[in-house]
Amino acid sequence: MRVVVIYNPSAGKGKGSALAAATRSALLERGFDAELHATRGPKHATAIAHSLSPSADIVVAVGGDGTVNEIVNGMAQSVVPREIPADRENRPATSGGTSPPDERRRARLGIVPAGTVNVLARELKLPFQVDQACATIAAGNTKALDLGDINGRSFVLMAGAGVDALTVQHVDLEAKRRFRELAFIGSGLRRGFAARHPEFLVRAAGQEYRATFLVAANSRYYANRLSVARSADPTDGLLDLVLFAGTGRLSLAVFWLGIPSGLHLYNRHVKYVRTPEADLLPLNDRDVIWLQTDGELAGRLPAKVKVH
Repeated sequence: MRVVVIYNPSAGKGKGSALAAATRSALLERGFDAELHATRGPKHATAIAHSLSPSADIVVAVGGDGTVNEIVNGMAQSVVPREIPADRENRPATSGGTSPPDERRRARLGIVPAGTVNVLARELKLPFQVDQACATIAAGNTKALDLGDINGRSFVLMAGAGVDALTVQHVDLEAKRRFRELAFIGSGLRRGFAARHPEFLVRAAGQEYRATFLVAANSRYYANRLSVARSADPTDGLLDLVLFAGTGRLSLAVFWLGIPSGLHLYNRHVKYVRTPEADLLPLNDRDVIWLQTDGELAGRLPAKVKVH
C-alpha cells in the first residue's frame, strides 16, 4: 500500500519533522510503502494532497487541525471516477428503480496528531502517540465523515461567521499554546468589547434569523474540549448551527463565559438549528463579515454553507 505522509515541520512546537520521520518508520515496520512530503507554507498541503492522493491508498496528516483541513481540501478536489468493468457499464437499474452507485477512487485519511489543539483527533478519539496512531492506521478500520462546504471550501470541524471568525483571526498563538481553549474565550471577549459587530441574515430550515455570531458545526468540539454545538455528529448528514443574536457587549460576554459549562445554549439570544444547508447574507453592502473554516480565515459573506 502506498502511503503519502504530509507534515507541517512547525507542528508540535517545531518537532514536526521528527514526528513525521517517526511516523514513516512506524509505517515501514508495518509493511507500508511510506513517503514524506513537507509543507512549505499556507495551502501547500492542499496542493500536495491534490497531486498525490489519486495514486495513494492512504494520506497521513502529521500536524494540527489546520494541516488536516488543507489536506482534506486537496483530497476532496481529487476524487476521480473508478474504472468500471465492461460488463457493468450498461447494467440496468435495480428493481427499486435506482441506478448503480457512482463508484469513486478515494484515498483514506490517516491522522497523527501533532498540532496545538487537534480537535478532530479528540472528536474521533484517536491516539496522540505516534506508534499508536500508526497502529490505528495500519488496522485499516475506517469511518465515513460528513464533509462541510462553504463557498466551495471544505471543512471537517466547523465554519463560522461574524464575531466567531474575528475571534479565530485574533487569537494569540502563544496564549493558544499555553492556555488552549481558554485562549479562544479570551480572544472572544476581547473582540466582543473592541467594536460594534454587525448583524447578518441566516436562512436555514425554512426560517430567517439575524445573528452576530454563527458556528456551523460538524463536530462537538470548537477548541480542544470546548464544546459549542454539543449535539453535533460528523456522521449524521447535518450541520448544527449555533446562532447568537445579541448585539451588546455584556450579552456577548455572558455568551462566551457560558460556553465551558454549556449554559450558552440556554442564553435567550441563542438559537440552535440542525440543517443540511444555510445561506448567510450581509444586511447591507457596508458591513464586512468574515468567515472561518476549521480555525482559518476563509473569506467573507455572502456564503452558502452545506454538508456532503
